[in-house]
Amino acid sequence: MKKIIFIFLVILVLIKTNESADFEMNATIESSIHYYIQTSSQLSKGIFFTNSTGAEQNVQYNVIPGSFNNNAVWNYNNTDKKTEYWVYVYIQGAQINVCHGATNHLCSNPGCIGFDNYLININNAKWSKSTSNDINNPSLSNALPFVIGFDNQNKIADLTNNSQTIYFRYWLDIPPSVPPYIYNTTYQIIGVVEDEC
Repeated sequence: MKKIIFIFLVILVLIKTNESADFEMNATIESSIHYYIQTSSQLSKGIFFTNSTGAEQNVQYNVIPGSFNNNAVWNYNNTDKKTEYWVYVYIQGAQINVCHGATNHLCSNPGCIGFDNYLININNAKWSKSTSNDINNPSLSNALPFVIGFDNQNKIADLTNNSQTIYFRYWLDIPPSVPPYIYNTTYQIIGVVEDEC
């Protein structure tokens, strides 16, 4: 009896599958957004400031209190005078803001904490950008001070929808009363699609 019922059900299913039915098919397609930010190998290592001799040799040497416009080590490559600091922004399907900034002032202690911490205000560090890379661009004459956090007023890229390479140079002014320590902070870059950083 069980075999007969099973065979009957199989025949019933086969008969049912030969019938047609109407079903709705729907698809919603969203725009595809792709972007990435690539930094040069020298920028990925960090921004290291140096004196005039170090700037010519692309080597970090100690800077002197009371000195101005100390170059970052790779501001001017000693072979072609081009900067080795750059960011490549790839964007497809949207507009992107690319911003940057420091997490703290330049401090002698990590996180700028401790009674024995000394600091150099982050706005003593300056940066300039350009889509050209030669001895004159980016230029010190267009330099802007760094900020803590992300700088929405002075963006690396402002609502761009074009892939591009942006070149940078960096300078640091040293106040005259700064004691001789190693000063550090963390520098961040962020990309935000169609919004402020």
